[in-house]
Amino acid sequence: MKLNGRFNFLRNGFVWRKQGAVVLSALVAQFLALNSLPAYAAKIHPDAGSTSAAFLKIGAGARAVSMGGAFTAVADDPYAIFWNPAGLAGLKERRASFTHNEYFQDLGQELFVYTTEGEKLRFLRPSYLKKGTWGLALNYFHTPKDLERRSGLYESDPLYPISPVEGTFKAYDLAFSLGYGFAYDADTNIGGAVKFISQTIDDESGSTAALDLGVTRSFNWLGGRLFTAGASALNIGPGLKLSSKSYALPLTLRAGLSHHIPEAGALLSLDVSKPIDNYPFLALGLEQQLTGRLALRTGYRYRLHGNELGAWSGFSAGMGLELERLSFDYAFSPFGDIGNSHRFSISFRFGEKKAPALRSPRENVLASEKLQAVKLHAYAVQAKPLKISPAGVQFMLEGVCEESPARAIVMRVLSRGPAPEVFNAAEGELPEKLAAALPGGLKACSSLQLVGVPGNIQGDLVMEFRLTGACGAAAGEATLLYLTDGGWAKAVPEKISAEGETPLFRATVPQSTHYVIAVKE
Repeated sequence: MKLNGRFNFLRNGFVWRKQGAVVLSALVAQFLALNSLPAYAAKIHPDAGSTSAAFLKIGAGARAVSMGGAFTAVADDPYAIFWNPAGLAGLKERRASFTHNEYFQDLGQELFVYTTEGEKLRFLRPSYLKKGTWGLALNYFHTPKDLERRSGLYESDPLYPISPVEGTFKAYDLAFSLGYGFAYDADTNIGGAVKFISQTIDDESGSTAALDLGVTRSFNWLGGRLFTAGASALNIGPGLKLSSKSYALPLTLRAGLSHHIPEAGALLSLDVSKPIDNYPFLALGLEQQLTGRLALRTGYRYRLHGNELGAWSGFSAGMGLELERLSFDYAFSPFGDIGNSHRFSISFRFGEKKAPALRSPRENVLASEKLQAVKLHAYAVQAKPLKISPAGVQFMLEGVCEESPARAIVMRVLSRGPAPEVFNAAEGELPEKLAAALPGGLKACSSLQLVGVPGNIQGDLVMEFRLTGACGAAAGEATLLYLTDGGWAKAVPEKISAEGETPLFRATVPQSTHYVIAVKE
């Protein structure tokens, strides 16, 4: 690899001249080869290579990298401290994780992360610091053992433009991170990390501090399915000074969206990121659980105006094997003509594994939106298993309660435990705000909320209901309302009772936090 001795900013690192010696950034070595690569149809950002500590932009952890780096809204393992520290809040046991990155051009990277719940740290005094999860991480990036030092004095010689070797030197980068994530409410996690960054190149060194911030938010969308959105701002801080000059840190803004498909055992993720010294990136990731222990992953990362190292340089793939306390992950990433990257991660879990709780939209009700004067109805359940997947067992539940206005409710649920034998529905009065928002011309007869349904509801519900009390006279005008993000929506029911019987109706409705049986006024 030929090195240029002149002061020259390069794409993701820098070189400079000091007393005739060429000194390299710990990351620039991997990109120097770009000068001799074929010209790909990719536009170079005008600020490329203007930042220091470029190793902070290298993806952390084999699992996240194998999903194309689309991890901002996933962030559910210890490497969340590098992608989105808000994800630390979801780690409810102590973990120690290590990753070795066998990078191209003989470059290497080692990552270590340790996480623990705040309540297990006895030296913490303020109670609010014990509510979340803490993480400690080390990011170490290093060049080959020896790099040749050349003065560059003879590069202008037309006959023999090669400078003699004047010894060797080493270069390495370090970053220590301390992160904390906590649950702000049932749906929102917030986190942050402070880090100390150091670069050493031959006899030159520099250091600085930086801050990472992140947030995740879970919500129901597309028929009540559970999604998670995430955002993070990484490497916020002053520049790093080397050889009497300061260089900005690689500030990066990230946003993402993820969705679990429990019935298929799949995880989909989407990420958009914008470094200050490059064009925006779009990343897509997929994780497919083949069994309860084995997962396959793949992803693609595309840069606006094209990937600098060719189309294949955005591809990644890998796999994961999870045992009782140990998990192993592998990721492969090609980098065009300059080589490939292989990442190997191992994670050790202290204590028994805690399965993440399955959350259903009916549980996400603010105190101000709960029904008043509640009466609980218990539904006797007949359960039929439909499908077994790594995420659990999918059951078809048919619940019946003759005392409830909704006498029968049929739904599919995903459960990690045995088939449920009972669930409840609460009947009561709507809060004033929700009652005032009911469509004009309708009168609410009964208001219901589902409570205590084990597992996670999958898809729509089928509800059989009847008009009772003063509403019984308006049997032909029944309407079933359900609450959405945009307000109340109507489901038109069909009448299923025979003539002369008490009117009984059936309607298919999406998952919702509130259901109202109504008639025309």
